[in-house]
Amino acid sequence: MPQMPPLSDEGLKELLSKPLVAKLATQSPKGDLRISPIWFSAEDGTILMNTFEDSGLVKNLRRNQKCSLLIDTTEYPYHGVHYWGTATVEGPENDAGGMAKMYTSYQGGAEAATEYSKQLISWGKRIYIRFTPARKATWDFRQG
Repeated sequence: MPQMPPLSDEGLKELLSKPLVAKLATQSPKGDLRISPIWFSAEDGTILMNTFEDSGLVKNLRRNQKCSLLIDTTEYPYHGVHYWGTATVEGPENDAGGMAKMYTSYQGGAEAATEYSKQLISWGKRIYIRFTPARKATWDFRQG
């Protein structure tokens, strides 16, 4: 059976350094799946994200840490990674400096990222989510 070309280790590292929107899938108490788009940064084999503490995403993870994370490109030739694993909710809360560091590549610079982080905090309490992969599948259509 033919298989898609996998993403190399270097290609995965490059992908995780881009300001892409990850999609984190969690399960609600009723068993429904929720897919949440979210910005991220890769840190020491984990994926760090930041969101509102009272979001459905956080509520789902507090009940069930098992989840799935997709990070991929949206333009051809496509490449990406699909992870399965667990995620934990952690602090510090309302960490504008840490958030700004994470958001710099998304906002085009440190100053804009700091202002954006402060704005998000003004709307509600922000916390971190740390995803730890257990397994993954990758693809790279640039190789073909």
